[in-house]
Parts: sequence; C-alpha cells; structure tokens
Amino acid sequence: MAEQKHQPDQSDEDLELYQDEEGGDDTGGSQNEDTRVQLASGEALSPAEVDRFLRWKPATFVAIVGDKDSGKSTIMCAIYDRLLRGPFSGLGFARSRTLVALERRAHYSRVESGRATPDTPRTSILEDLHYFHLGLVGDDGPPTDVLISDRAGEVYRDARSDTRLVETLSELYQADRLVVLIDGRRANDPMERANALHVTRQSLRAFLDGGALGRDSVVQVVTTKMDLIMGSAEEEATTRAIAEFEERLLRDFGPRLAELTFWRIAARDPSGTFQPAHGIGELLTDWVRPKTDQVAEPAPKFLLTSEFDRLLVRTHYGEN
Repeated sequence: MAEQKHQPDQSDEDLELYQDEEGGDDTGGSQNEDTRVQLASGEALSPAEVDRFLRWKPATFVAIVGDKDSGKSTIMCAIYDRLLRGPFSGLGFARSRTLVALERRAHYSRVESGRATPDTPRTSILEDLHYFHLGLVGDDGPPTDVLISDRAGEVYRDARSDTRLVETLSELYQADRLVVLIDGRRANDPMERANALHVTRQSLRAFLDGGALGRDSVVQVVTTKMDLIMGSAEEEATTRAIAEFEERLLRDFGPRLAELTFWRIAARDPSGTFQPAHGIGELLTDWVRPKTDQVAEPAPKFLLTSEFDRLLVRTHYGEN
C-alpha cells in the first residue's frame, strides 16, 4: 500500500516532517526501499531553508541591522526568554523551527551557564546570513510566523562604506520591518556619541541610495541599552541628543519611507532597574501587525492636443 504524503496547513505543529530528497519517490516503489524522513535540525535557517519554509506557509521578515555589540543577538534572546515564561505582550509561543539555535544563544544569559554576569554569543563575521524562526499566536486567529535575520555587524559596516555591497544584503529587500540599532552604551559616552548616531544615519542613507529601501519600507530606529543611560551622569545630554537626532532623521528620511518610527529598549538589565525585555514587547507586537496599505499616487493627467490623442480616448484601451 502506497504511503500517504503529509499535507501541510496553517495548523501544523512545530514538529514538521520533510521528505528526504535523496530517498526517491516513495509513492510507487517497493516496500523494501528506504523511505526515511528528515526532521528539522533546530538550527538557524539558511536563505535556502527559508525559501523551502515559505513553500509551506507565509512569514513576516524582520531584519535587524547594527554594528558589532550593538545588541542584535541580545534582542533575540530577550524575546525568546520572555516567551518561555508565558505570553509576552499579548503574544504566546506557538512553534519554532530554530529551537536548538535559540537555546544555544540564550544559554550564556542563564545561571546554568556558570557565568557571573549574563552574556550573549556574538555573530561571527565568518558566519553567513541566517534566520531565527518564531511562531507567535495572539488571542485569536492563526499563528504568525516571524523570521528574524542574523548577520555580523561588520558586514553592515562595510556596506556603509561601499554602497555596491548593499545589493548583496538580501535580508534588507525581504524585510517587512527593518530595525536599525543605535548602541545606547556608545551614545551615552561623550567621546563616542556623535559617531554612534552618525553610523545610523549612514546606514539609512546607504540602504536608500542602494535601492534596498523605498516608499513602501517600514523602518524602526531602536536605541538599545537604555539601562546604561537612565540614571547615569550623561542621561540628560544623551536623551536630548538622541531626541534631536530622531527629529533630523524624520525630517530627512521620513518622506522617502512608508514609516519611520523610534523606539527605546533595555533588553537585559543586570541591575534590575528595568523589567526584562523592557520596551521589546511593544516592538514585537508591531512586528506582527500587518503593514499599512500604501495609497498609490494618482497617475498624472496628460493634455490631449492632437487627433491621435483623442483617438486614444475613444479606443477601448483609452477607456481602461
């Protein structure tokens, strides 16, 4: 009797079976043939694996851009840890194809790691682009699958210097949300503040000039590590500089984007001043929000002056 093939749908659980590509066609062969199935490894997804995933179900893409040590990996770990405790900002954990990778990233932030202070492994420049997957569910409706990109910050630094490299950053073109990070630790240092803000501006300009962003793009500029800013000697100067910088970004780049918004978070605060994942819940809720439909600009009206112009109006094409 031929084995029935699995028919995926939106209600599939996290454990999904994929036919082994080298196992051949198992629908008409001998029962003695090897009909193995390949289980998901739980590791981060490569772009090719993401393409395969999208054949099963749609997903929302989030690209997080920031320099080395700006907090990209820590945001991902903070979201995962909060979801393990239960619903987070009205969203519950439904499934993940990358549980092993998420656990590995989160390990060093836990007591079991034996570390005196929480830490997060950094993404190496030797690693290629990959994605973390989270299936999130609200009070009603099916789960929303979110794919969050992970790439070394040095790659984005190089793209700022050479905009020809922007076209190689496929995650920017796929992104439903582009998250650009301001390193709060550097912004709070008077010696590094100007550069910390400037690299964010450079990134936006490079992505716009390189064609990765446009009038349909949703961009979120996120200041990280607010726990290092609030209560410090530089708090007033830093918050004022960031607010003024955000106003300039909105004035200069806002008209070229669908949305440009600003957020402030503290993913992990060892001092306990902020709750874990402070500000990230609102950000996560926005990620699963459908993009606002953009209103198309009306086509320009042309002045009809010749007989050929008037003929066009009288034809079926002109009426459409």
